[in-house]
Amino acid sequence: MKKLLLFVAIALIFAACQDKTPRQVQKVIHCYAETDIPYVTYIYEVVGTDSIWIAEKWYHENGALMLEGAVVDNMREGEYRGYYPTGELMSVGTFEKGKRQGKGVIYFENGNINTINYYCDGKPCGIWEYFDEDGNFVDVREH
Repeated sequence: MKKLLLFVAIALIFAACQDKTPRQVQKVIHCYAETDIPYVTYIYEVVGTDSIWIAEKWYHENGALMLEGAVVDNMREGEYRGYYPTGELMSVGTFEKGKRQGKGVIYFENGNINTINYYCDGKPCGIWEYFDEDGNFVDVREH
């Protein structure tokens, strides 16, 4: 009976030590050489000893966020957002299995639309519309 209780106690301690609660860990991949400010970071979901790469973030030299988006099966997936060094939104686009796909929008720093573009399987396609900084239509091109 004592051996059984000892075995159960050890099993409970072992089970308690294995944390299965998912947590996110950010790992700096590259830094700017002269300042040590992070340039690229990857975000991992960690469960116990397993980790999965789930997102990436890129930064400007001033430390402001430059680009962010999700990663699935080691490929960009879903909406990605780019930002100017001031923090203003610069672009929004979508990735599918690591390739640009669908509608994208590029903005001027004042918030007005610069370009509306489309991608098919990672290549420019469709009608692209161009605007000036005041929001006036400038041109249209087919890709």
